[in-house]
Amino acid sequence: MTITGNIENIEYRNTAGHEKKVVTIVPDHRQRAFVEFRGRKMDDLHGLKENDEIQVSVMLEGKISKNSGIQYNNLVAQEIRAIVR
Repeated sequence: MTITGNIENIEYRNTAGHEKKVVTIVPDHRQRAFVEFRGRKMDDLHGLKENDEIQVSVMLEGKISKNSGIQYNNLVAQEIRAIVR
C-alpha cells in the first residue's frame, strides 16, 4: 500500500526501549495517516520536515495487546521518497 501526502508532524517516541518516529501524513484535507518508522527506517526521515510532500510504502501490521486485549492496526513504513514538484 502506498500513501502520498504532506508531512504534518514528525514525533519521536520511546516506549519501554522501543524507539520509533511517528509521521502524520495528510493525504487530503479530511484524513490523516499515522505511519511508524522503526529502527534504521528512522534514518530515512533525515532532511524531511513539516509540509514536505512524500510518498510512503507501508505494511499493515495488526496486533492484539497482551495486557488489555485491545486490537491495533499499525502502518509500518517500508520505503519513503520525497516528491519534488
